[in-house]
Amino acid sequence: MKRHRIAALTSLCALALGGPAWAGEPAVPASDDRPDEDALFGGGDDPADADAATPSGGRDDAGDGRASEDDLFGGGSGPIGTPVATQNALLEDPLSVGGQLYLRLAAQVNDRGSVGAQTLSMPNILDVYLDARPEDRVRGFFSGRLYYDPTVADGDTDALGNAKDKARVLVDQLWIKTDIARTVFVTVGQERIKWGASRIWNPTDFVNATFRDPLALFDERTGVPMLKLQIPVDTWNFYLIGLLGGASHFDEPGFAFRVEKAFSASEFSLSGTAGTGRKTAFGADLSTALGPFDLTAEVAVSDERDTARYSGTLDLATFTTPTSEPYGTWAARFSAGLQYAFKPNDDDVQYLGLEYFYNPLGAKDPDLYPWLVFNGDFVPFYLGQHYLALIWSIPAPGSWDEATFNLSNLGNLSDKTFVTRLDFSVLLHTKLRFEAYAQVHYGHRGGELRFALDVPDIPAIPELPDGVEAFSVPAPAVLFGVNLRISI
Repeated sequence: MKRHRIAALTSLCALALGGPAWAGEPAVPASDDRPDEDALFGGGDDPADADAATPSGGRDDAGDGRASEDDLFGGGSGPIGTPVATQNALLEDPLSVGGQLYLRLAAQVNDRGSVGAQTLSMPNILDVYLDARPEDRVRGFFSGRLYYDPTVADGDTDALGNAKDKARVLVDQLWIKTDIARTVFVTVGQERIKWGASRIWNPTDFVNATFRDPLALFDERTGVPMLKLQIPVDTWNFYLIGLLGGASHFDEPGFAFRVEKAFSASEFSLSGTAGTGRKTAFGADLSTALGPFDLTAEVAVSDERDTARYSGTLDLATFTTPTSEPYGTWAARFSAGLQYAFKPNDDDVQYLGLEYFYNPLGAKDPDLYPWLVFNGDFVPFYLGQHYLALIWSIPAPGSWDEATFNLSNLGNLSDKTFVTRLDFSVLLHTKLRFEAYAQVHYGHRGGELRFALDVPDIPAIPELPDGVEAFSVPAPAVLFGVNLRISI
């Protein structure tokens, strides 16, 4: 292992666990008395969705879990809440163009280092979409994303030593929807999708290659290449999905299914996935309302027999590395949440949220975290075995009708590290939204949410012929930033 590779490893740990990319956006309150997922837990609107809510076939796309024909082919990608009465007018102008401009400025202060060495970034985003509806049973959609960070200088490198791009472009979604006899709804292409009832931890979200980062600005995951069949029957919804990402041969596509049942104020789902290069997994999730309480739960059982489990010691001074052995069995992950709505006075409504996550695949020893990163087994917020989140949401307090406050605290109970975050959002001039946030990291230094590393001088050895000069990766202390966003 070369010197630059160890430096890259430790830098990656610091960036993945405490970098400015964690700067989340405040939530926009829902129009009714009960906020949606983002309003309660601070995920915020995806810029591409602020004026382009595209159904994805998951439980979060329709209030009762069932997508109607209007959802699929009517006004779903127009401005949120487009009345059905306007859909004929939209069809007369079959191409809709829009997007969102999102300017962001983020800073990170570490627990060590000079003032001038602290991190500053401006990862601006431009989202643009094209929504084509040439007839009422055919719809095409494209959304693309441009990242542009003017703080990146020529010659800057990322944590792995690769050249940084000041600008990069991604295809977010690219799909066509139609139907077969108005009974089977078909989606072909790359579409966003999210499974699971819980607000923060979704172990049943099998179809995405990665889990959502709960402290990210928004869900930055792009769409999933697929062929999806959706069959709604009364209060049931059936999905069959062929997963085409990375499948260049006939035996490489993956497969997934989901069955949803809506009843009264509840929804229950069963799901699963399998395929070459994928872990076979099955899951169930439930969401229900009991008076002022919303309850969510989900459990996923996956085949982890070949998953590596590490033990032993990581000693960089002697280059002693841990040993690994297969997990050897199936594993069950579980999350459960409780949200409570209450009125502090006659005019306001506030929300308290609590969510717990159990992950038996998590590491027991935080000293092994750098080794997990090196082996590609580092998954943010799925690294430990026990997690807990507490959220307090205050939309439109008093006379501040266009403002929202969110206070959240997430903790890795296994390594005793925590992050507390305050978000503020206010709408200006009817179209311009201003956001500000600050978050503090505390707990055991070297744990997931306060990661740090001190590497001593390592002499040349067969495994490390060039040796390593001593260096340190400081722990994140405070992150803060401001954002501006407008719809186009």
